[in-house]
This record gives sequence, structure tokens and C-alpha cells, in this order.
Amino acid sequence: MKALDKIREIVLAFKNQNLEYPEKQAQEIVCYVIRIEKTKLFTENPDITPRQAHLIDSFVQRRLKREPLQYILGKCEFYNIKVKVGPGVLIPRPETEILVEEIIKRKKLIADRGDKIIDLCTGSGCIALAVGRNIPEFQVFGADISEKAIFYAKENKILNKIKNTHFIVSNLFEPFKKKTFACIVSNPPYVKTEEIKRLQPEIRDYEPLEALDGGSDGLKFYRKIIKDAKEYLVKKGLIFFEIGSGQSEAIQKIASSNDFKIVSLLKDLAGFERVMILKNK
Repeated sequence: MKALDKIREIVLAFKNQNLEYPEKQAQEIVCYVIRIEKTKLFTENPDITPRQAHLIDSFVQRRLKREPLQYILGKCEFYNIKVKVGPGVLIPRPETEILVEEIIKRKKLIADRGDKIIDLCTGSGCIALAVGRNIPEFQVFGADISEKAIFYAKENKILNKIKNTHFIVSNLFEPFKKKTFACIVSNPPYVKTEEIKRLQPEIRDYEPLEALDGGSDGLKFYRKIIKDAKEYLVKKGLIFFEIGSGQSEAIQKIASSNDFKIVSLLKDLAGFERVMILKNK
């Protein structure tokens, strides 16, 4: 069978199950298995061996059961870095790239306060690694309570050859006593506990609950981080948060009550408030 014929077959199966972006996902599976670039796929349209067809079919069946494609392929891309992912680690989202972009835009402002950044709830390490690659003069620390997540973060550090990042298993600031940072960044769990059961199956049934559950109001980790942040931030140090839809007003109140000033609130491409920047007064 030719590759493009196989793709058409997969697209039909995906459409029958109402999966999003069926053509794109079918192409990714076939390109991954037969090890060909997408551009060459259409110009060369290679033959698929029976062994390759069997592996493709097994991947398709997993996807039809709503397992995330990133887990099936074991990888994804984030801000031009390659990220290994698998069960037990949150899959990086495109909207989180806004968080990285805003840090890079303000690198001179951060550098005036120091050269150390900490990424709390680092997960796969994608934020820390993207920042580390783009601001090599900084030392970036990534912390996560999940041993599995930190395993992937360390693997991703090696994969991308980024030397100025350091990952540690940690409950937020726990092992960083007497250390201060110019900047804290975090994309913490922020889904309300009751809302998790209403998420799409790819998230609800496969991604780690501890990376999603932000407590009854979704604000559990924002409270913890903001409450303790002054002990670990330099004077006028910055906090960069990714936030969930409809959470900005509540987080601003938490920030104000802990003597933090709101610097900026930025929207994602869908128009939702996505990134909040705070400053230590």
C-alpha cells in the first residue's frame, strides 16, 4: 500500500470518530512510522511495508481509544524544542508558549534583578528549557513534585543539549531555602476539581490528575506560590503565571492581598486571559 492511500484510510477512521484534525494526525502517524518528512511524503509517496502497516494500525487503534497522539508518538514540539512526553507528564500546550515569549521579551528587565529563574510545576521541563535555550546567560531551575515528570525533564535537557537548566523533585519551594530568584514562572494545575470530569477524554482519562487539579476553585497553587513568593524573590522580582479562563480577577485579589503589583495581563489567540505578570513591591 502507498503512504497516501494509508493516510486516506486513517482519515476516514478518525472522521468517523469525530477526532479533531484527522488529516494532520494521520500524516504525523505515518511519517513517524516510515521515518519520512512531511514534505517528502507527498512528493515521494513511498510504499508501506507490512510491518510498518501493522505498527501504524496499532497506533491508529490507540488514538481511536482517545489516547493522546503525543503519548503514542512519545514526543511533541514546544517553542522550537523537542519534548519527550508519556503517561505521568502533562503534554505541553501551544498557549503556554505565550508565557515563554513574555519572559524572553523582558529578559533585560529580569537581568537587572539577577540571573536565576525558577519554574514551579515544571512538568516536562518545556518552559524552563525554552527559557534556558533563549536566554543562555540565565540559570533556570525547574521543580516538580512528580518524580516521573522530573525524569522526563532531565531527558529533555539532554535531548536538547541545554546546559543552563537544572531539575529537581520538589514540593514547590521546599528545597530552595535561603535562595532568591529574579523571576518565578509557573503553569500550575488550575482546573477546578469538579470540572475535570467534563474535560475531553484525552485529558481526563490519560493525563496526570495531579498536573490538572487546582482544588475546588482552581486557585490552590496560586495561593501557595504567591503566599511564599516574597521569601524567594529579590526586591522588585517578577512572577509569570499561566492562568485559566475566568481566573484573573480572583488571582489579582490574592496577589494584592500579598502585596504584589499587577504588571500585565495578556490574552491568548482565542481571546482568553492567559498570562499574568506580578511584581514584588
